Amino acid sequence: MRPLPSRRAVVAGLAVAATAVGCTSRTSVGPPPSDVPGAHLADKQPAPRAAVQPGEDGKSGTRVLQVLAHPDDDLYFMNPETQQSLDANDTIVSIYINCGESSGRNRVPGQPKSKFKSDIPGYAGARRQGLRQAYAFMATGDPKATWTSRAEELPGGMRVETSTLDDHEGVRLVFLGVRQHGPGGPRPGNQTLPKMWLDPDMVSGTLVSTGSPVTDPSRVTRRSLIEALVHLMDRHEPTLVRMLDADPDRQIHDARHRLHHDQPGYSDHPDHTVAALFTQAALAKHLKKRKGTPCAVVSYRGYYNERWPHNLPRRVIGGKVNALNAYGGTPEGCDFVAGCGDYDVGRNRSRGTGWVQRTSHRHPTAAPQLLLDADKTLTAFAVLSGQAAMWRQTDEVEGTWSEPRMLGGDGLLPGLAVTQHKDGRRQLYAARIAELGAKAKDNRREIVTAVQTRVGGPFGAWVSLGNPEKDPGHGRRVGAPVVATAGDGTVWLFVRNWARGVSCRKRGADGSWSPWQDLGGAEVQEGLCAVTDKAGRVHVFGSSQGTVHHWRQQRPKGPVTFTATGLPVPADPPAVLARPDGTLLLAYRAGGTSEPLAYRLAADGKTWTPVRTGLVARGYGALALHTEPDGSILLAARNNDGGTSLATLGTAEVPRWSSVTGTVVGAATLAATASGQTLLARLAPDATLQTVPVPGVTSA
Repeated sequence: MRPLPSRRAVVAGLAVAATAVGCTSRTSVGPPPSDVPGAHLADKQPAPRAAVQPGEDGKSGTRVLQVLAHPDDDLYFMNPETQQSLDANDTIVSIYINCGESSGRNRVPGQPKSKFKSDIPGYAGARRQGLRQAYAFMATGDPKATWTSRAEELPGGMRVETSTLDDHEGVRLVFLGVRQHGPGGPRPGNQTLPKMWLDPDMVSGTLVSTGSPVTDPSRVTRRSLIEALVHLMDRHEPTLVRMLDADPDRQIHDARHRLHHDQPGYSDHPDHTVAALFTQAALAKHLKKRKGTPCAVVSYRGYYNERWPHNLPRRVIGGKVNALNAYGGTPEGCDFVAGCGDYDVGRNRSRGTGWVQRTSHRHPTAAPQLLLDADKTLTAFAVLSGQAAMWRQTDEVEGTWSEPRMLGGDGLLPGLAVTQHKDGRRQLYAARIAELGAKAKDNRREIVTAVQTRVGGPFGAWVSLGNPEKDPGHGRRVGAPVVATAGDGTVWLFVRNWARGVSCRKRGADGSWSPWQDLGGAEVQEGLCAVTDKAGRVHVFGSSQGTVHHWRQQRPKGPVTFTATGLPVPADPPAVLARPDGTLLLAYRAGGTSEPLAYRLAADGKTWTPVRTGLVARGYGALALHTEPDGSILLAARNNDGGTSLATLGTAEVPRWSSVTGTVVGAATLAATASGQTLLARLAPDATLQTVPVPGVTSA
């Protein structure tokens, strides 16, 4: 046995027992990164400047904390981003709230079901062992790498199991062990977490799993679970928190879209939803008392992934499957008493779920917003620690920025929009958690705004713009706002609504807001984009399951109405750029392949023309577009490794990728400095703003 290695003193808790745990699995290492055309340009790209420097132990300076409902949620829904954190040598702590014990039958594929008896503690222990195998594989390439597991008592009395990867002490798995089901087992509506969220007086408990150093169950309540999560956040001080989706999509279940393990009416498991609500409640408490380094947050869709077109390149899918194969393991040669994995998942069986082929952020277009000031410097805005944050560029040549100034708005969700008034004042828009109570009426979201009191001055108080949905449960599904200013000065604010359509409000020249209006037309996935064309008409776009949908003003000062595009199937949200000649350029990833597609809409709004890209698929998620001084278009995309790849469209040369290292949180954006230098801007996992000059692009 070995003592638990630690990079910092344990704030609280009593070590009860420790065991050395080995791993046994049969799996293959994934294919090495491929050489993509254009990658030869990567060495010309400067590395981004990080505010948090690596320590003497070689860690990156990034501290990632992931909160999951079940063992394997990270492998299905957060990967490849968990893998990217391990590749970057980030400190990573994954917390699993419940045991995922299900029926207790760890069935081996190909063998009769009757052979496998229910063993609740054994199946829970086998799943924990499978996770150790998966993380060992992702971190070292060897699923058999050894771990040290220790029992610990948290403040409040909850006893938990923590596993630390030997020789990789920055990789930790924390098993809280809350029972997934109450008495009666896995029958409909018998999940513990949803009941506990709704009933503060409910008392549940933890399950003692086979092979765990935790030997006694603990009493668990809504309050004690939140406090346990707060304690772990306080201890590890994450710069990036990853969680599941607290507000999943509306979903009609029918013969084509079966209920499976969804909750009625929505496209996700009830445990996923409530685990995210517990995480949000704990994070709010943690952030209130936290000082120092801010924190970025990303939420991930769950079963949503099987409902929308696939968005991952083949290589990325293969990496997810390899990790799940290690998690699934095999009983042959197993040396762990509970079993070596969730056997029904291994041997490539995860491909059949429809979840490994897609990774979806709840707020997929969240990116820093950059605007040029009158003094020729840039100001950037984004959401950190649930507040709006603002950075000022201090030196264009050196690429340096001020520390972030927090602008309030507690409870803001990722995805800030910014507009500029005619007098130069900025106005911010965001979605916010207005309340996070147990009852439906006390669990509310709203759209809020704040405006500068004077040019270059402070921002005023955050003001609610309400929610297009009157029902609080429906209102939780509303997306992040996007904003466009028409030629007549009218500001149009758009959000995705509960019905998966688009709703809007508009602000007139006198500052008054219209009521919310449902624009109708068609359903879209989260991630709208809006733009104003040369004629002053507003356009908004969203990706559906079959095409990209378009709402626009047919004439200046007119209403925004729906119009069909007939474009090919998209995988992720679109990006749009207004061109000086009155045309629009739309770019998005193709459904099923993730290859970038681009189309030009004629100035009369009638004809879409394809624009040559010829680019191989890299990564997933929203794209960014920027017009260069020579009239060409720069395209930025998250790549397979979590960095950013760039390509130039609209020249005589065939577009080719070049890459910038450094993992992106959310989406990247492109902007120009006063001198015409193009900058790539993004939030990094250490919660800093990073900007990188794009080489060879300057004003004439």
